[in-house]
Order: sequence, then C-alpha cells, then structure tokens
Amino acid sequence: MWSERNPLVNFRIVFFYVIVISVFSVLFVRYWYLQVVKGDYYYKASKENTLRVLPLVAKRGEIYALSGEKIATYKPAFNIMLDRNRFKRKHIKKIAKFLKIKESELKKRIRKYSNIPRYIPIAIKENVSMEFLAYFEARKSDYPELFVDIEPLRYYPYKDLLSHVLGYIGEPSIKELKKLGEYTFIGKAGIEKEYDEILRGKNGLKRLIVDSGNRLKEEKIVRQPEDGKNITLSIILPLQDLIKKSLGTYKGCVIVNNVNTGEIYALYSNPSFDPNVFSSRFERKKWKKLINGQGNPLLNRAIRGRYSPGSIFKIATALSALEKGIPPGTVFYCPGYFKYNGLEFKCWYEPGHGKLNMYGGIAHSCNVYFYNLGLKVGIEGIDKTCSKIELCDRTGIDIPGEKKGLLPTPEWKRLATGRAWYPGDTINISIGQGYLLVTPIEVARFISFIANEGKLITPHFLVSPETSFTVKNIDVDQAYLKILKKAMRKVVTSGTAVRLSFIDIKIAGKTGTAQTISGGKGKQNNSWFSGFAPYENPQICVTVIAERGGHSTDIAVPVAGKVFKFYGNNRELFK
Repeated sequence: MWSERNPLVNFRIVFFYVIVISVFSVLFVRYWYLQVVKGDYYYKASKENTLRVLPLVAKRGEIYALSGEKIATYKPAFNIMLDRNRFKRKHIKKIAKFLKIKESELKKRIRKYSNIPRYIPIAIKENVSMEFLAYFEARKSDYPELFVDIEPLRYYPYKDLLSHVLGYIGEPSIKELKKLGEYTFIGKAGIEKEYDEILRGKNGLKRLIVDSGNRLKEEKIVRQPEDGKNITLSIILPLQDLIKKSLGTYKGCVIVNNVNTGEIYALYSNPSFDPNVFSSRFERKKWKKLINGQGNPLLNRAIRGRYSPGSIFKIATALSALEKGIPPGTVFYCPGYFKYNGLEFKCWYEPGHGKLNMYGGIAHSCNVYFYNLGLKVGIEGIDKTCSKIELCDRTGIDIPGEKKGLLPTPEWKRLATGRAWYPGDTINISIGQGYLLVTPIEVARFISFIANEGKLITPHFLVSPETSFTVKNIDVDQAYLKILKKAMRKVVTSGTAVRLSFIDIKIAGKTGTAQTISGGKGKQNNSWFSGFAPYENPQICVTVIAERGGHSTDIAVPVAGKVFKFYGNNRELFK
C-alpha cells in the first residue's frame, strides 16, 4: 500500500488542491468582473429589451416670402421605424411582405444605416398614408421590432416655383454625420444649405419603455428639441409666378433684383423641379428621373449657366473705351460689314447702320461700331476694365454652387489652346462673342452697377437687419456711367428694344443675341435682355436669357416687358 508520506502521493494531493483553488479563483474573478466592473453595462443591455431611445426631431425653421407667405414649412409624417436591438435577420422576408416592400429594397434600407449606432431606430417606410397606418396598427403586435413615429416633414407648398432658390434638404453623408454629431436632415442646396445652421435647430431625446408586445408603458423626455429659426426672403411670389408662365417651355432664367440693395425679388430657372421629392429618404426612382431629366432641371442656370453674353457685353466695351479716353462722340461708319487683314466680319443689320457715335452704336447694337471700338481699346484695356468691375467673377450670392464666367486674356488663350492672341479674337470679344462667358447673375450685378452709378452690390435673398452684404464703391468716373445710362435709354426709345417704350414706366436696357456653340442662326441663338427702371431713379434690374430663343426681341424683351409692367402696377410689393 502507498503511504501518505510517500512523496508521489503528497505531490498529487497538492496538485489537486492547486487545480481546485485555481479554478475557483478564476470563476470568482470572472464573477466579480461581470457583477462589479461590467455590472452597469449588462444592466443597461438588459434594459434595452424594454427601453427605446428616440430622437425628438427639431422642427426646421420655416422660410417666408417678402409678403409673409410660407414658402418652406413642414407637415406631420408617419414613419414605420425599425428597432434594431429587437430585429432578427431571419424575419426580414416576413417584415418586407408585411410592409409591402421588396426584400432587396428593405435590405438596402437597413444597410444604409450601418454606420448609425444600433440603439437609434431607423425609418424603413416613410410618410405612410392613414390607410396603411390603420393596416399596420391592426397587426403591429406580431412585429415587436416595428413601431410608428411621427416626424415633421419638410414641405414646399409652391413645388417647382422656387426650387432653385430654396434648394432642398437630405440625409447627411458619413463625413457630414461625424461633423454634426447627430442624425438629422440637412440643407443640400439653395437657401436650405446656405442658412442650414440657422434653420436646422437641434434634436432632442426621449426614452420609451415598452412591454414585450411593443406597447408603450412609459415615456420620458430627456432633452427638449431646439427648433430652428425662421427666415424671410425678398422673394415676391406673384412676380415669380408671372416669370414662370412667361418663359413657358424655353430653357433659361430670369432675375429681378433691387439695384440699390442687392435684394433679389425673383429668380426662376427653367426647367425646374419639385424639391419635395428630396424630403423622403427612399424616392430613388424620382431622384434618378430628376438627375437624368430632359433639360437638366437640377441646373440653376442663373448662377451656374455660363453663356456668351452677346451684345450685352457692348456696354462693358463702351465703358473700357471711355476709361481709355475715347469720347462718346467718336464716329465710326457701318456699311454692314467690317474688313480686317483680309477677313470680313458682318454686322447683324446687313444694309448697314451708316455713321454712328457711341449712343447710336449702343442703341442700335451695331457690331461694326464695336469692332472698331474694341480694336481701338485693345484686349488689355477691355480686360482691365472688366477685372475692375468684377465682371466674369463670382458675385457672392447667398446660394451655394455659384460658377464664375470666363474673361479671356492673351495669356489664358496661350495656356488653354497653345495659340497666340489675334486681333480677330479682340473683334469677337468686343461684341460679347468668342471665348467670353458670363453667368446671368453676373450680368444682373453688372447692369445694376451701371444703374446705381458705381456700387457693386452682392445680390442676396435674406432679409435680415442682422446680416450685411458687401457693397463696393468701384473707382469709375460717374460721368462715364451717366453716358452709358443715357445710351441704354436710347435702346428703348429708338433702338433694338423700342417695344418697351410703350410701357408706362421709363426703362433703360440692352438687348443681346448670342450665337451658341453650334453657330446656327435664328432659333439657334440665345435671346438676352438686361435693363433697369425707372430711368430717373433706378430701383429694379431685370435680366432675361432664353436658350435658343432667337433674337432678343423674340423672347427676352417681351418677357422683360411683362416684368416691368408688373413692377409699374404693383410697386407697393417691392417695398
């Protein structure tokens, strides 16, 4: 028999004790870690079976037109939400069938929120009808992972009338989400984006306690939402509506602004779109239809459309001539064409205008007059003046995404094309053709600068005593600007826009017929007009471009005429 004093026996007993003590020590430490160190964590985890944390969506600030109409507001929307703490993937087919969504689409919607913490419920069916809500409520006990939440949904009552002004809201990108620190819809374009921080507010938080049947037992508001602030824009709704109807099916835009303050009373880009589509997370088909829509309806032509200005630019050429010391009485003869170095450049009026000074050259928009004037000034003089008055540069309008025009120089041409600058390039530039490009908002600011005799004012929509917009006093002799104003008045009284002389308000302006890249004639041309009124004390500027609208008198001038008539009959709306 083995003796207890046997070393082998003693070793086995000690080894057994060590094993037992070690096992119990590990179990004790683990128990202590779970109960003491991680106790709160697992307590909270167990409570999540009955506790639901929901954001209290702040109401986005409303946007008003100048006379007080709501142009961006909200309406209550009923959303079907998914509690991902209760959700099991094996139920996805059953849920999709219940909600009448394709299984693949439901998977996409869930996957879309993979970067959002699981404790935050997600919307998987939005803005449901009252009929669907009744259908859901009748069977919701079979789907404990689903519940209904009410959310204020952004709503634009005037639909496509103001879409390029207001823009739209949408879901934040991952990058934007990290910056925000909370999940909420944000401004993606237009005024909604420019003043997003003012409009957005801050979401609150509430806790719901529900039973196993997903029935509400208790609700507690942890943090009240802070609603966004309301803002007012200088938009005049009846004028905006008139412009939409006047443009009809023509692509283009119309801008109406105050020449002394920069406030924009109307801005309409055609074709347009309904921004309500973007208020929903899941309107993919409608989004794609807009993106691929005929005429590019998402393009805001007023600030992103770049066009040859045509004869509108002759005002800038004339200003550069005056600044170079060429008097307005300088006369050039127009036989209907202009020959230079073996090349022939035509005037739009084939019989020719005869002898003209600057007043007549502007009034009748004589190409030959400006071919001569442009060569006399030179491209350096034209570029110098245009750079000083910031033509072909961004205006700073309070809508994001503004593009700048193109003011070509000899150096630019050499870098862009590898070719030298020729006198023929200057001849083309002098009448607003060639490489030159402008946006309609740049033209509106330029003509307003002429009207107010030297102030370059940032165009804007926001009406707020707390916000100031840039006003620059440009170093240009006011006598030159008075000469240009007088010439622009002659455009209406005896020139290319004479049909505007029959309106009961004195108007001054400049017409423009710009060739498109295709170089076609007639309806291939872009139709331009930009002018101001009243002539003695200018208040508003009207800028019109109709793509492929033919001559300026075909579309642009008649549309501008309707706007000036509206102003004359409704001056009280512009105060």
